Amino acid sequence: MKKITQTIIVGLILVMSVSQAQAQWRWMRYGDYEKLDTVVSIPKHESNKVYISDDDFYLRIGFFGMEVEVEDRWDWDWDYDSNWRGRRNSNTIEYYEQHDHGTLKGLNLEFGFNNFLKNGDFPSSSDLYQVKPISSNYVGLLWNHTTYVSGPLYLEWGGGFSWYNFKFENAATRLDPNGGQLNFIEDTNANSVLKSKLKVTYIGFQAVPMLDFGRGKRVVRRFMEDDVRVGFSARRGFRIGIGPYVGLRLSNKAKYIYRNDDGRQKDKEKGGFFVNDFRYGLRAQIGINGFDMFMTYDMNELFEEGRGPQLNPITIGVTF
Repeated sequence: MKKITQTIIVGLILVMSVSQAQAQWRWMRYGDYEKLDTVVSIPKHESNKVYISDDDFYLRIGFFGMEVEVEDRWDWDWDYDSNWRGRRNSNTIEYYEQHDHGTLKGLNLEFGFNNFLKNGDFPSSSDLYQVKPISSNYVGLLWNHTTYVSGPLYLEWGGGFSWYNFKFENAATRLDPNGGQLNFIEDTNANSVLKSKLKVTYIGFQAVPMLDFGRGKRVVRRFMEDDVRVGFSARRGFRIGIGPYVGLRLSNKAKYIYRNDDGRQKDKEKGGFFVNDFRYGLRAQIGINGFDMFMTYDMNELFEEGRGPQLNPITIGVTF
C-alpha cells in the first residue's frame, strides 16, 4: 500500500504539472450561451499554472473536481453585473455548465473491493482461495476522457494503472507453483498466521459508452475570500453505461505475514504463479449527480488455463 500511495502522489504531481485541458463547455452566464475553451471548470484559464511578476501573482491548481486559485488582483471580468443568471452573494458564486461538444480530460481515482467467481458462484468456505471481500481492495488511477457523441450519448475512454489485492480468508493459505501447476495449500508450520494475499498490477485501457440524461450538466460553486478563490464542481443527472476493457499484467506477488519463535515474519514471493499476462472483460458504470459506481468482470480467468483454479475476478467500487 505504501508503494501504491507513492505512485498515486507522483501521478498527481505529473498530471497537475503538464496537463493541458481541451474541454469545451457551454457557460450559462448570460441569456446566450457563450462558448469557451476551458479547463474542467475554470472558464478563464487553459491549464494549471503559476505566474509571478513585479506587480502580480497568480496560482491555479485543479484536481478531482476542486480548483484553488490565488491572485493578488482579480481581473475585472470576474466582477459580475446584474445580468448574472446564477446565484451569488459577496463571497459565493454558483452557476451551471453544459458539456455538449468536444472532449473533457481528467484524472480519476477509483477504490473498490475484489472477489472471485468460479462457474458463476463465489468460492465456498472450504476453498482455500476464498477471499475477504472488505479487505481485498482495488485501487485505480486513470486518465479519463469524456467525448460528446450525440444527444445523451457520451464515450468515456482512457487508460491507467490498477492494483488488485486478494486477501485470503484463511491466513494460512499459501500458493505453491511447484510441479507446473498452482496449488493452494495450508501452511501448518507457522505458530500464528496473520495475513496471506496475492497482489496483481495492470496497465489497461477501457471504453464505456454512456447515456447521460443530464447531458453533461454540472453545477459549479466558487467561494472567494481576499486573494483566494476555491471552486467545486459536481455533475448533475443520471447516467449509465457498459463497455469493454483490456489490461496487461505488470507484476504479481504473494505476501505472507505470520509469527514464529523469532517473532513477526514477512515473506514475499514475486511472479511464478501462472497469472495470465492479459485480461479483458466488461465494465458497467452508473451515476447520479456527483456519485459514480462501477463494476468490472474479467471474462478470462486470472490463472493460465490448466495451471490453476478457474477464477474470474470481479470488482465493485466508486470513482472519485
